[in-house]
Amino acid sequence: MEEVLQTVMQKIKNNMAEIGTDLREFPGTHDGMYFRNRERCIEIEHIFNWTQSFFTGMAYWSYLYDKDSRTIDWMKQFLDRYEAKVLKTPMETMHDTGFLYSLYAVALYQLTGEERVKKIGLSAADALANRFVSKGGYIRAWGRMDDTIPAYVSPELAKDHFFTESRGLAIVDCMMNLPLLFWAAEAGGDARYAEIAKAHADMTLQYFVREDDSVCHAYRFDEDGTPLGEENYCGFSKGSRWARGTAWAIYGYAICYSYTKEKRYLDASERLATFFCKHLQGDGAVLWDFSLPPETPAIPSGKHQEWMTWDITDKKNESHVVDTSASAVVLCGIQEILRHRENAFLEKSAKQILTGLTENYLCLDKDVNGILKCQNGNETMTPYGDYFIVEAMMNAFGDYGRIW
Repeated sequence: MEEVLQTVMQKIKNNMAEIGTDLREFPGTHDGMYFRNRERCIEIEHIFNWTQSFFTGMAYWSYLYDKDSRTIDWMKQFLDRYEAKVLKTPMETMHDTGFLYSLYAVALYQLTGEERVKKIGLSAADALANRFVSKGGYIRAWGRMDDTIPAYVSPELAKDHFFTESRGLAIVDCMMNLPLLFWAAEAGGDARYAEIAKAHADMTLQYFVREDDSVCHAYRFDEDGTPLGEENYCGFSKGSRWARGTAWAIYGYAICYSYTKEKRYLDASERLATFFCKHLQGDGAVLWDFSLPPETPAIPSGKHQEWMTWDITDKKNESHVVDTSASAVVLCGIQEILRHRENAFLEKSAKQILTGLTENYLCLDKDVNGILKCQNGNETMTPYGDYFIVEAMMNAFGDYGRIW
Protein backbone atom coordinates (compact mmCIF):
# COMPACT_ATOMS: atom_id res chain seq x y z
CA MET A 1 0.00 0.00 0.00
CA GLU A 2 2.78 2.44 0.83
CA GLU A 3 4.47 1.92 -2.53
CA VAL A 4 1.18 2.44 -4.36
CA LEU A 5 0.43 5.52 -2.26
CA GLN A 6 3.81 7.00 -3.14
CA THR A 7 2.97 6.71 -6.81
CA VAL A 8 -0.52 8.13 -6.35
CA MET A 9 0.80 11.05 -4.32
CA GLN A 10 3.33 11.82 -7.02
CA LYS A 11 0.51 11.90 -9.55
CA ILE A 12 -1.35 14.37 -7.34
CA LYS A 13 1.77 16.56 -7.19
CA ASN A 14 2.12 16.36 -10.96
CA ASN A 15 -1.52 17.38 -11.39
CA MET A 16 -1.11 20.35 -9.06
CA ALA A 17 1.87 21.51 -11.09
CA GLU A 18 0.00 21.07 -14.36
CA ILE A 19 -3.06 22.93 -13.05
CA GLY A 20 -0.84 25.72 -11.77
CA THR A 21 -2.89 28.84 -11.07
CA ASP A 22 -5.75 27.90 -13.41
CA LEU A 23 -7.98 25.52 -11.45
CA ARG A 24 -11.23 24.70 -13.27
CA GLU A 25 -13.82 21.95 -13.45
CA PHE A 26 -11.92 19.36 -15.43
CA PRO A 27 -14.35 16.65 -16.56
CA GLY A 28 -13.74 12.95 -16.76
CA THR A 29 -12.15 11.45 -19.86
CA HIS A 30 -11.59 7.97 -21.19
CA ASP A 31 -7.80 8.29 -21.14
CA GLY A 32 -7.54 10.21 -17.87
CA MET A 33 -5.93 13.24 -19.49
CA TYR A 34 -8.04 15.86 -17.73
CA PHE A 35 -6.31 19.07 -18.71
CA ARG A 36 -6.10 18.65 -22.48
CA ASN A 37 -8.92 21.06 -23.39
CA ARG A 38 -8.58 23.50 -20.54
CA GLU A 39 -10.15 26.41 -22.44
CA ARG A 40 -13.44 24.50 -22.69
CA CYS A 41 -13.64 23.82 -18.95
CA ILE A 42 -15.88 26.00 -16.80
CA GLU A 43 -14.45 28.00 -13.90
CA ILE A 44 -15.50 28.34 -10.26
CA GLU A 45 -17.79 31.29 -11.00
CA HIS A 46 -20.08 29.19 -13.20
CA ILE A 47 -23.25 28.01 -11.48
CA PHE A 48 -22.75 24.56 -13.01
CA ASN A 49 -19.33 23.95 -11.42
CA TRP A 50 -19.28 21.03 -8.96
CA THR A 51 -16.14 18.89 -9.39
CA GLN A 52 -13.40 21.54 -9.16
CA SER A 53 -12.57 20.96 -5.51
CA PHE A 54 -11.82 17.26 -5.81
CA PHE A 55 -8.37 18.44 -6.87
CA THR A 56 -7.93 20.57 -3.74
CA GLY A 57 -9.30 17.67 -1.72
CA MET A 58 -6.60 15.41 -3.09
CA ALA A 59 -4.07 18.13 -2.31
CA TYR A 60 -5.25 18.00 1.32
CA TRP A 61 -4.41 14.29 1.51
CA SER A 62 -1.11 14.96 -0.21
CA TYR A 63 -0.21 17.42 2.53
CA LEU A 64 -1.13 14.95 5.28
CA TYR A 65 1.05 12.39 3.55
CA ASP A 66 4.25 14.40 3.20
CA LYS A 67 3.68 17.71 5.10
CA ASP A 68 4.98 19.73 2.15
CA SER A 69 4.01 23.34 2.94
CA ARG A 70 4.00 24.20 -0.76
CA THR A 71 0.77 22.22 -1.04
CA ILE A 72 -0.99 24.62 1.32
CA ASP A 73 0.40 27.55 -0.67
CA TRP A 74 -1.01 26.00 -3.83
CA MET A 75 -4.44 25.66 -2.24
CA LYS A 76 -4.46 29.18 -0.79
CA GLN A 77 -3.88 30.89 -4.13
CA PHE A 78 -7.55 30.22 -5.01
CA LEU A 79 -8.98 31.93 -1.92
CA ASP A 80 -10.12 35.10 -3.65
CA ARG A 81 -12.23 33.30 -6.23
CA TYR A 82 -13.81 30.85 -3.81
CA GLU A 83 -14.58 33.78 -1.50
CA ALA A 84 -16.10 35.91 -4.25
CA LYS A 85 -18.41 33.13 -5.40
CA VAL A 86 -20.25 32.90 -2.07
CA LEU A 87 -19.92 36.52 -0.96
CA LYS A 88 -20.62 38.37 -4.21
CA THR A 89 -22.70 35.85 -6.17
CA PRO A 90 -24.21 33.41 -3.62
CA MET A 91 -27.18 32.78 -5.92
CA GLU A 92 -24.76 31.38 -8.52
CA THR A 93 -24.55 28.14 -6.57
CA MET A 94 -26.41 24.85 -6.57
CA HIS A 95 -26.63 22.08 -3.98
CA ASP A 96 -23.09 21.03 -4.90
CA THR A 97 -21.82 23.99 -2.89
CA GLY A 98 -21.05 21.29 -0.34
CA PHE A 99 -18.75 19.39 -2.68
CA LEU A 100 -17.05 22.65 -3.66
CA TYR A 101 -16.48 24.09 -0.20
CA SER A 102 -16.04 21.06 2.04
CA LEU A 103 -13.13 19.97 -0.13
CA TYR A 104 -11.72 23.48 -0.27
CA ALA A 105 -12.61 25.79 2.61
CA VAL A 106 -13.21 23.11 5.27
CA ALA A 107 -10.14 21.19 4.17
CA LEU A 108 -7.94 24.28 4.14
CA TYR A 109 -9.30 25.44 7.49
CA GLN A 110 -8.38 22.08 9.01
CA LEU A 111 -4.82 22.59 7.78
CA THR A 112 -4.38 26.29 8.64
CA GLY A 113 -7.00 27.34 11.19
CA GLU A 114 -7.18 30.71 9.43
CA GLU A 115 -10.25 32.81 10.21
CA ARG A 116 -10.70 34.00 6.64
CA VAL A 117 -10.89 30.44 5.39
CA LYS A 118 -13.48 29.56 8.04
CA LYS A 119 -15.61 32.56 7.05
CA ILE A 120 -15.58 31.41 3.44
CA GLY A 121 -16.82 28.01 4.54
CA LEU A 122 -19.54 29.57 6.68
CA SER A 123 -20.65 31.78 3.80
CA ALA A 124 -20.86 28.72 1.56
CA ALA A 125 -23.00 26.96 4.17
CA ASP A 126 -25.32 29.97 4.23
CA ALA A 127 -25.71 29.82 0.45
CA LEU A 128 -26.50 26.12 0.69
CA ALA A 129 -28.97 26.62 3.54
CA ASN A 130 -30.81 29.21 1.46
CA ARG A 131 -31.69 26.44 -0.99
CA PHE A 132 -33.84 24.76 1.65
CA VAL A 133 -37.50 24.51 0.75
CA SER A 134 -39.48 24.28 3.98
CA LYS A 135 -42.59 23.01 2.19
CA GLY A 136 -41.31 19.52 1.56
CA GLY A 137 -38.27 19.76 3.83
CA TYR A 138 -35.61 19.41 1.15
CA ILE A 139 -32.64 21.21 -0.33
CA ARG A 140 -33.36 22.01 -3.97
CA ALA A 141 -30.74 20.48 -6.21
CA TRP A 142 -30.38 22.64 -9.30
CA GLY A 143 -30.96 26.08 -10.75
CA ARG A 144 -31.04 29.49 -9.11
CA MET A 145 -33.66 29.80 -6.42
CA ASP A 146 -35.29 32.67 -8.32
CA ASP A 147 -35.36 30.49 -11.47
CA THR A 148 -33.46 33.00 -13.59
CA ILE A 149 -30.73 31.66 -15.84
CA PRO A 150 -27.37 33.46 -15.66
CA ALA A 151 -26.48 35.34 -18.84
CA TYR A 152 -23.19 33.44 -19.22
CA VAL A 153 -24.99 30.08 -19.47
CA SER A 154 -24.94 28.90 -23.07
CA PRO A 155 -28.28 28.53 -24.88
CA GLU A 156 -27.66 24.81 -25.19
CA LEU A 157 -27.07 24.34 -21.46
CA ALA A 158 -30.05 26.55 -20.63
CA LYS A 159 -32.28 23.95 -22.30
CA ASP A 160 -30.91 21.17 -20.08
CA HIS A 161 -32.94 19.57 -17.29
CA PHE A 162 -30.59 21.19 -14.79
CA PHE A 163 -32.55 24.38 -15.45
CA THR A 164 -35.80 23.38 -17.14
CA GLU A 165 -36.78 20.69 -14.62
CA SER A 166 -35.16 21.99 -11.46
CA ARG A 167 -38.16 23.27 -9.50
CA GLY A 168 -39.27 21.03 -6.66
CA LEU A 169 -36.41 18.58 -7.19
CA ALA A 170 -34.11 16.96 -4.64
CA ILE A 171 -31.45 14.39 -5.53
CA VAL A 172 -29.65 11.76 -3.48
CA ASP A 173 -26.22 13.26 -4.23
CA CYS A 174 -27.06 16.02 -1.77
CA MET A 175 -26.41 13.65 1.12
CA MET A 176 -22.73 14.46 0.58
CA ASN A 177 -23.41 18.19 0.69
CA LEU A 178 -24.97 18.03 4.15
CA PRO A 179 -21.59 17.74 5.93
CA LEU A 180 -20.88 21.38 5.07
CA LEU A 181 -23.98 22.41 7.02
CA PHE A 182 -23.13 20.25 10.02
CA TRP A 183 -19.55 21.54 10.04
CA ALA A 184 -20.71 25.15 9.81
CA ALA A 185 -23.11 24.77 12.72
CA GLU A 186 -20.26 23.48 14.88
CA ALA A 187 -17.77 26.07 13.58
CA GLY A 188 -19.78 29.05 14.78
CA GLY A 189 -22.36 29.41 12.06
CA ASP A 190 -26.12 29.49 12.46
CA ALA A 191 -27.47 26.51 14.42
CA ARG A 192 -30.27 26.20 11.86
CA TYR A 193 -27.73 24.80 9.38
CA ALA A 194 -27.67 21.51 11.28
CA GLU A 195 -31.47 21.45 11.51
CA ILE A 196 -31.73 21.92 7.74
CA ALA A 197 -29.24 19.10 7.19
CA LYS A 198 -31.23 16.79 9.45
CA ALA A 199 -34.51 17.73 7.76
CA HIS A 200 -33.07 16.88 4.36
CA ALA A 201 -31.55 13.63 5.64
CA ASP A 202 -34.89 12.62 7.15
CA MET A 203 -36.74 13.53 3.95
CA THR A 204 -34.31 11.32 2.03
CA LEU A 205 -34.95 8.44 4.40
CA GLN A 206 -38.67 8.82 3.91
CA TYR A 207 -38.85 9.22 0.13
CA PHE A 208 -35.59 8.01 -1.43
CA VAL A 209 -34.79 4.83 0.50
CA ARG A 210 -36.90 1.91 -0.68
CA GLU A 211 -37.96 -1.19 1.23
CA ASP A 212 -35.17 -3.25 -0.35
CA ASP A 213 -32.59 -0.65 0.80
CA SER A 214 -31.93 0.62 -2.70
CA VAL A 215 -32.40 4.33 -3.40
CA CYS A 216 -33.85 6.42 -6.19
CA HIS A 217 -31.79 9.17 -7.76
CA ALA A 218 -34.27 12.04 -7.50
CA TYR A 219 -37.62 12.97 -6.01
CA ARG A 220 -40.00 15.75 -6.94
CA PHE A 221 -42.32 17.85 -4.80
CA ASP A 222 -45.18 20.16 -5.71
CA GLU A 223 -44.99 23.85 -4.82
CA ASP A 224 -47.01 23.22 -1.64
CA GLY A 225 -44.59 20.45 -0.58
CA THR A 226 -46.78 17.57 -1.71
CA PRO A 227 -44.58 14.60 -2.66
CA LEU A 228 -45.07 13.76 -6.34
CA GLY A 229 -42.78 10.76 -6.80
CA GLU A 230 -39.44 9.47 -8.02
CA GLU A 231 -37.47 10.99 -10.87
CA ASN A 232 -34.28 9.80 -12.54
CA TYR A 233 -31.44 11.77 -14.11
CA CYS A 234 -28.43 9.56 -13.41
CA GLY A 235 -29.50 5.92 -13.18
CA PHE A 236 -30.88 3.70 -15.92
CA SER A 237 -34.54 4.55 -15.37
CA LYS A 238 -37.18 5.41 -12.81
CA GLY A 239 -37.29 2.54 -10.36
CA SER A 240 -33.73 1.42 -11.12
CA ARG A 241 -30.91 1.30 -8.59
CA TRP A 242 -28.03 3.57 -9.57
CA ALA A 243 -24.95 2.37 -7.69
CA ARG A 244 -23.31 5.71 -6.99
CA GLY A 245 -26.61 7.12 -5.73
CA THR A 246 -26.60 4.37 -3.11
CA ALA A 247 -22.98 5.23 -2.37
CA TRP A 248 -23.73 8.93 -1.76
CA ALA A 249 -26.43 7.91 0.72
CA ILE A 250 -24.20 5.40 2.53
CA TYR A 251 -21.37 7.83 3.18
CA GLY A 252 -23.71 10.75 3.74
CA TYR A 253 -25.68 8.97 6.47
CA ALA A 254 -22.51 7.74 8.15
CA ILE A 255 -21.32 11.34 8.37
CA CYS A 256 -24.75 12.49 9.59
CA TYR A 257 -24.35 10.06 12.46
CA SER A 258 -20.85 11.25 13.26
CA TYR A 259 -22.19 14.79 13.77
CA THR A 260 -25.53 14.04 15.42
CA LYS A 261 -25.07 10.62 17.09
CA GLU A 262 -28.67 9.93 16.10
CA LYS A 263 -28.94 6.18 15.64
CA ARG A 264 -31.31 6.18 12.66
CA TYR A 265 -28.59 7.62 10.46
CA LEU A 266 -26.00 4.97 11.30
CA ASP A 267 -28.65 2.26 10.97
CA ALA A 268 -29.55 3.56 7.51
CA SER A 269 -25.92 3.75 6.41
CA GLU A 270 -25.27 0.20 7.60
CA ARG A 271 -28.37 -1.21 5.87
CA LEU A 272 -27.61 0.52 2.58
CA ALA A 273 -23.96 -0.55 2.74
CA THR A 274 -25.00 -4.15 3.29
CA PHE A 275 -27.29 -3.94 0.26
CA PHE A 276 -24.51 -2.41 -1.84
CA CYS A 277 -21.86 -4.93 -0.83
CA LYS A 278 -24.10 -7.86 -1.74
CA HIS A 279 -23.72 -6.61 -5.33
CA LEU A 280 -19.91 -6.46 -5.32
CA GLN A 281 -17.97 -8.22 -8.04
CA GLY A 282 -14.96 -10.23 -7.01
CA ASP A 283 -12.68 -7.36 -8.04
CA GLY A 284 -14.40 -4.82 -5.80
CA ALA A 285 -16.29 -3.02 -8.56
CA VAL A 286 -20.07 -2.90 -9.02
CA LEU A 287 -22.43 -2.63 -11.95
CA TRP A 288 -23.12 1.01 -12.78
CA ASP A 289 -26.82 0.47 -12.04
CA PHE A 290 -27.86 -2.67 -10.17
CA SER A 291 -30.98 -2.82 -12.36
CA LEU A 292 -29.16 -2.43 -15.69
CA PRO A 293 -30.59 -5.00 -18.13
CA PRO A 294 -28.12 -7.48 -19.65
CA GLU A 295 -26.30 -6.37 -22.78
CA THR A 296 -27.35 -2.77 -22.17
CA PRO A 297 -24.89 0.15 -22.07
CA ALA A 298 -24.82 2.60 -19.21
CA ILE A 299 -26.33 6.01 -19.91
CA PRO A 300 -24.32 8.66 -18.02
CA SER A 301 -26.36 11.63 -16.83
CA GLY A 302 -29.51 9.63 -17.39
CA LYS A 303 -29.48 9.89 -21.16
CA HIS A 304 -27.79 8.22 -24.10
CA GLN A 305 -24.47 9.69 -25.16
CA GLU A 306 -22.49 9.43 -28.37
CA TRP A 307 -19.23 8.54 -26.64
CA MET A 308 -19.88 4.82 -26.26
CA THR A 309 -16.81 3.29 -27.89
CA TRP A 310 -17.42 -0.44 -27.34
CA ASP A 311 -20.07 -3.03 -28.11
CA ILE A 312 -21.87 -4.12 -24.94
CA THR A 313 -23.31 -7.16 -26.72
CA ASP A 314 -19.78 -8.55 -26.89
CA LYS A 315 -19.40 -10.59 -23.69
CA LYS A 316 -15.81 -9.55 -23.15
CA ASN A 317 -16.97 -5.96 -22.80
CA GLU A 318 -19.40 -6.57 -19.94
CA SER A 319 -16.82 -5.33 -17.45
CA HIS A 320 -17.05 -1.87 -18.98
CA VAL A 321 -20.44 -1.18 -17.38
CA VAL A 322 -18.96 -1.02 -13.86
CA ASP A 323 -18.59 2.09 -11.74
CA THR A 324 -15.50 1.96 -9.55
CA SER A 325 -16.23 5.45 -8.24
CA ALA A 326 -19.31 4.06 -6.48
CA SER A 327 -17.19 1.42 -4.78
CA ALA A 328 -14.61 4.03 -3.74
CA VAL A 329 -17.29 6.22 -2.14
CA VAL A 330 -18.77 3.22 -0.32
CA LEU A 331 -15.33 2.22 0.90
CA CYS A 332 -15.03 5.64 2.56
CA GLY A 333 -18.53 5.21 3.97
CA ILE A 334 -17.74 1.80 5.45
CA GLN A 335 -14.57 3.17 7.01
CA GLU A 336 -16.76 5.77 8.73
CA ILE A 337 -19.33 3.19 9.83
CA LEU A 338 -16.62 1.01 11.35
CA ARG A 339 -15.39 3.93 13.43
CA HIS A 340 -18.70 3.73 15.29
CA ARG A 341 -19.92 0.14 15.04
CA GLU A 342 -18.50 -3.33 14.47
CA ASN A 343 -19.75 -5.20 11.43
CA ALA A 344 -17.82 -8.25 10.23
CA PHE A 345 -19.52 -8.39 6.83
CA LEU A 346 -18.80 -4.74 6.05
CA GLU A 347 -15.25 -5.04 7.33
CA LYS A 348 -14.66 -7.98 4.99
CA SER A 349 -16.33 -6.09 2.14
CA ALA A 350 -14.12 -3.05 2.72
CA LYS A 351 -11.03 -5.21 2.38
CA GLN A 352 -12.46 -6.73 -0.80
CA ILE A 353 -13.10 -3.28 -2.30
CA LEU A 354 -9.73 -1.87 -1.32
CA THR A 355 -7.79 -4.86 -2.60
CA GLY A 356 -9.88 -5.19 -5.75
CA LEU A 357 -9.70 -1.54 -6.76
CA THR A 358 -6.01 -1.06 -5.99
CA GLU A 359 -4.96 -4.27 -7.73
CA ASN A 360 -7.23 -4.05 -10.77
CA TYR A 361 -8.31 -0.47 -11.40
CA LEU A 362 -5.56 1.96 -10.43
CA CYS A 363 -3.72 3.84 -13.16
CA LEU A 364 -0.16 4.22 -11.86
CA ASP A 365 1.24 5.86 -14.99
CA LYS A 366 2.68 9.15 -13.73
CA ASP A 367 2.14 10.75 -17.13
CA VAL A 368 -1.64 10.25 -16.86
CA ASN A 369 -3.69 12.64 -14.71
CA GLY A 370 -6.41 10.14 -13.74
CA ILE A 371 -6.05 7.61 -10.94
CA LEU A 372 -9.09 5.32 -10.86
CA LYS A 373 -10.13 3.52 -14.03
CA CYS A 374 -13.53 2.22 -15.18
CA GLN A 375 -15.88 4.74 -13.62
CA ASN A 376 -19.44 5.67 -14.63
CA GLY A 377 -20.19 2.51 -16.57
CA ASN A 378 -18.29 3.75 -19.62
CA GLU A 379 -14.61 3.34 -18.76
CA THR A 380 -13.92 6.93 -17.80
CA MET A 381 -11.61 8.34 -15.17
CA THR A 382 -12.98 11.27 -13.16
CA PRO A 383 -11.62 13.58 -10.42
CA TYR A 384 -14.36 12.53 -7.98
CA GLY A 385 -13.63 8.82 -8.24
CA ASP A 386 -9.94 9.65 -7.93
CA TYR A 387 -10.60 11.69 -4.80
CA PHE A 388 -12.52 8.99 -2.96
CA ILE A 389 -10.03 6.22 -3.66
CA VAL A 390 -7.27 8.52 -2.37
CA GLU A 391 -9.21 9.26 0.81
CA ALA A 392 -9.92 5.56 1.30
CA MET A 393 -6.31 4.54 0.70
CA MET A 394 -5.03 7.10 3.16
CA ASN A 395 -7.39 5.83 5.84
CA ALA A 396 -6.41 2.25 5.12
CA PHE A 397 -2.74 3.23 5.39
CA GLY A 398 -3.31 5.09 8.67
CA ASP A 399 -6.56 6.40 10.15
CA TYR A 400 -6.36 10.04 9.09
CA GLY A 401 -10.05 10.78 9.53
CA ARG A 402 -12.01 12.76 6.97
CA ILE A 403 -12.47 16.27 5.62
CA TRP A 404 -16.27 16.19 5.57
